[in-house]
Amino acid sequence: MAVLVTLWSKKPGEIKRFLERYYQKNIEMDDDVEQWIYVYNKPLNAVDIMSAVMDNNDKYQISMCIQLDKGDVHPVTVENHNDIIKGIFDLFYEETTEILY
Repeated sequence: MAVLVTLWSKKPGEIKRFLERYYQKNIEMDDDVEQWIYVYNKPLNAVDIMSAVMDNNDKYQISMCIQLDKGDVHPVTVENHNDIIKGIFDLFYEETTEILY
């Protein structure tokens, strides 16, 4: 199962500016890009960028939504992002138990 993360912004260069800060490198992207989509085939990897967007919502004018496989699209907001992240962990985190002797 995959998680599709979509970021969008009407502010020119905003997505590029955020992604360059997030990845800490230059990103080849036009300033007029209003939407960025990435498919995370390892769903837990999507949590980092979701948290980064929400933690920096005062610095960037970016909206976000997620979609699990071909299911419904869910907006991610300041109010619901903790519940969404918890849900992703509940669905995809598998704890391994090791017996140490």
